[in-house]
Amino acid sequence: MDKVSTISNNNHDHSIPNDKQTTKFARSRWFHVLALADQLRQNTELKKNEQLRQYAFDIPVADKREAVVIESVEIQADHVKSFQHELLFAKTGNFNLDNLSENFSDLKRTFNRMLDLNNDDLKQVKLATTITKTALLMVLRATESIVEIKTNGTRKFPTLSSIISYIRSHGGEMVINGQLLVEWYKVAQTLDLIINDPDWLVQPRKAHWAMQVCNETLAWARGVFNENYRKKSIGRPIFDRDDSIIIPEVQDK
Repeated sequence: MDKVSTISNNNHDHSIPNDKQTTKFARSRWFHVLALADQLRQNTELKKNEQLRQYAFDIPVADKREAVVIESVEIQADHVKSFQHELLFAKTGNFNLDNLSENFSDLKRTFNRMLDLNNDDLKQVKLATTITKTALLMVLRATESIVEIKTNGTRKFPTLSSIISYIRSHGGEMVINGQLLVEWYKVAQTLDLIINDPDWLVQPRKAHWAMQVCNETLAWARGVFNENYRKKSIGRPIFDRDDSIIIPEVQDK
């Protein structure tokens, strides 16, 4: 009996070191897994940042405003929101292609600054949403400007969809690329959603899409304007055309 007890005790004594070694090995493996997971997260974040940076827009080096001290992201965001408010509540004809193009250049700067906000995802998403809404409203006003000229201001269109329908019905004078037309319908749907749901947020990739459509729309609008409506007045505002009615002043005799 004593021999059996001794053997049992010896076996128990040998199992204690084995349990410790197993626990130590398990902890080591767990720490290794955590380290790999953290490294994978960092690699994913770096890849995401690199992909976002590929979306950056080229800003002309010759632009004099580049020499000015770059404003903070908060100030730029406030400026975009202010311009967005003007776009949203503007009356037909308040915006022309010149000031839309100028503001689009500023919007590109803000977009590029947004890409640097990778350490603050919420701030980046909020700014991306603001940029998206602004760019889509610029699409609305750019197309509206062309239709305003075409109709001599005699017709009003309450939505982007109604503007698109009018442009399609006058395709001979306002030729539109099929792909851009498809994007316009997407813009109309997204614009309705983002205006009616103030809590709706988008990722930077959505903002990049909106900026691309806006850029193509402005290029289309300038092309249509130059082809059909610009005559001698190259340097004059878009609504100050040759067919404007000018009443000369009556001079005293």
